[in-house]
Amino acid sequence: MGMATLTSLHSVPLPSSTSPRKPPSTSLSSSRFTRRTSSIALLASPLLFISDNNAKAEEKKDEFQPDEEERVVRIFEETSPSVVFIKDLELPARNREADGEDEFRDAKVEGTGSGFVWDKMGHIVTNYHVVEKLANDRSGLQRCQVFFEDMNGNTFSREGKLVGYDPAYDLAVLKVDVEGDKLRPASIGSSRSLLVGQSCFAIGNPYGYDHTLTTGVVSGLGREIPSPNGRAIRGAIQTDAAINAGNSGGPLIDSYGHVIGVNTATFTRKGSGISSGVNFAIPIDIVCQTVPYLIVYGTPFNNRF
Repeated sequence: MGMATLTSLHSVPLPSSTSPRKPPSTSLSSSRFTRRTSSIALLASPLLFISDNNAKAEEKKDEFQPDEEERVVRIFEETSPSVVFIKDLELPARNREADGEDEFRDAKVEGTGSGFVWDKMGHIVTNYHVVEKLANDRSGLQRCQVFFEDMNGNTFSREGKLVGYDPAYDLAVLKVDVEGDKLRPASIGSSRSLLVGQSCFAIGNPYGYDHTLTTGVVSGLGREIPSPNGRAIRGAIQTDAAINAGNSGGPLIDSYGHVIGVNTATFTRKGSGISSGVNFAIPIDIVCQTVPYLIVYGTPFNNRF
């Protein structure tokens, strides 16, 4: 049996311009399909009634399927403006003194990730490993470019300034200079009452394809996964919602559109780079405890003394 490894979801895309690529008309995101089972009409008369009931049950299930699809579409439409696309950039030395969009000209894309709008003050929550190079930059050439989508579907970008991070929980907060009326903060839920089997959805930017939705269920609770500094993150959410490279920092949401976790890692078969369907998210209750300290102090509570 091949070995598996826990992999962070920070992707390193092929070289491209600093504008995010729009997905082609045929979506590459994973989807779940409902497999219909056909009722078999049996010739034995005592079973005809049972067969007829099964057929009616199937018809009834199909009647509700469009409503379910509409609900998922509505959740995506309402939540996706809160999700951002993050590019990890290294500037050429000659661009050190440049400003604005000119600063990112000829920048090398070293990785991509996701995040979501925390508040109207411009704070963005993502994974620490998405911005790790920026956090440890000594050259002054590392940058993060954050891409947004406004209410009309137009894309714009701003530089993200790192205000705080906590490697122990793989969390970081960026700050962007954007007018509050252009930002839509995510609706924050709770991970305290989650149940195995309930529906969940992941929105992110796998392989640079921005605003991709995948669906699944909560597969397990109370998992333990390693953090970037080697400590254990306890209480992680396990899900089979497909998340891949570039989904790091994106939200895991429930069927009401509330954020219940931050996508952070996936098990992959060693050497393949392909997700096994065993994915993990940091519970939103941990995020809610950590992020306010990062915004105010730049460090987690236990590092301030």
